[in-house]
Amino acid sequence: MTHQLEFVETIPDGYRDLLIAYLTGILPVFEAVSGIEIDPVEMADATLAEPANLLPPKNRLLVAYDDAETLVGCGSLRRIRDDACEMKRMFVAPEQRGTGLGRKLFEERINEARRMGLSWVYADTVKGNRAMLNLCEKSGFDYIDRYPENANPTEYAPHLVFLRLAL
Repeated sequence: MTHQLEFVETIPDGYRDLLIAYLTGILPVFEAVSGIEIDPVEMADATLAEPANLLPPKNRLLVAYDDAETLVGCGSLRRIRDDACEMKRMFVAPEQRGTGLGRKLFEERINEARRMGLSWVYADTVKGNRAMLNLCEKSGFDYIDRYPENANPTEYAPHLVFLRLAL
């Protein structure tokens, strides 16, 4: 199976559904460690209400399509400083897991940060999200304290892991 990865200039059809699927999977994990309940549809709609937070010129949205041109994966970069960005919301559709797509989405966003001339890539994830932590560890990310520009409310910090990669 092949995948076509593309940084997009506009929000593609189907992205909202993919974002809701991502949030429906990750938010219960967050709730289990934090006790904080967040509605995935409300969070997706809040994200999409500010498309500039996903799209150029400042930010990037990477999407992946399968051979049938179905949207099957995504991930974004959010510029947080002139020299740094934050990786956000990487998701691979369940039927595409185990194909290497997650690693491709992860690595392509790091490559894009380099092309953007950035020096740092930051990330956060829910404590216990081994899949994301493994990708970060294998890619040379360091564990750090919460960075000031993190997109999540400060009260979420005890339930998250924060990472940084020097480019």
